[in-house]
Amino acid sequence: MNGFYNLLKPEGISSSHLVVRLRGMLRNKTGVKMKVGHLGTLDPLASGLLGVAVGSATKLFDYFLQKTKTYEAIVVLGEQTDTLDRAGKIVSTKAYLGVSEAEFIDASKAFIGEIMQIPPQYSAKSVGGVRAYKLALKGQDAPLKACCVTIYSIELIEKPSFNSFKFRVRCSGGTYVRSLCRDIGNALGYPAYMSFLERIENGDFRICDAVSLEDVEKDLSNGFVSLEEFGKKFPRLDYFEEHEKKLLNGVPLVVDLPDCFVTVYLKERFYAIGQIISGELKIVARDL
Repeated sequence: MNGFYNLLKPEGISSSHLVVRLRGMLRNKTGVKMKVGHLGTLDPLASGLLGVAVGSATKLFDYFLQKTKTYEAIVVLGEQTDTLDRAGKIVSTKAYLGVSEAEFIDASKAFIGEIMQIPPQYSAKSVGGVRAYKLALKGQDAPLKACCVTIYSIELIEKPSFNSFKFRVRCSGGTYVRSLCRDIGNALGYPAYMSFLERIENGDFRICDAVSLEDVEKDLSNGFVSLEEFGKKFPRLDYFEEHEKKLLNGVPLVVDLPDCFVTVYLKERFYAIGQIISGELKIVARDL
């Protein structure tokens, strides 16, 4: 199997735990040990879409790294936790006097576009070779540098309670929605934390097409997207007998295309996902 699973991650388990369970399930059902890896982690308290690559599709991780992601989140104003989500300890409070929907929308506009964002102390960012959250657990402040991320849109969905706002955000890879909640709160004059997070889009995957791990256990085809199906969005390159040996041996082929990903067919059968780099074809993920 070479392709992707479009999984629903429930709250309360880590992305890595879900991947380990899927890997074990695939091995038990197929008798083959496969490479399995997620395409962008979700915090344990977050839910929603988790794309998982299987087999040679794991080599396409870089394709998803900077893909646009869409989340729905709830920010709570008047308190801030050390983790910037509801799992942490309250470290800051301020009496909440009220914020209107119009004020929230106006404040969020300042974060549209490219912004510099400081990641949460409790994050997997590396500081001197040590994960920031490990330093935070020891009570040490990690000197995290601000990172450039892009916020494409912020849309207010509803006001679930007197001091909370639910919103939808489209953003680049690497964005911390927890940090965005903190920063919107600061712009409104209040400490803030994120109480809910659900990813509904990750690049080409949508939550409406996602399945649970239990669905996969019933039938391995549930939620599975083969490399060939995934590659239909890319330009198609056809090769025949005269190119077969070069393709099999990894010899670069000159292609008159700009840098992009492509679908490669050999003798009219799907062969691989490739990438054009400086006019040469590089095979990334073969349908072994």
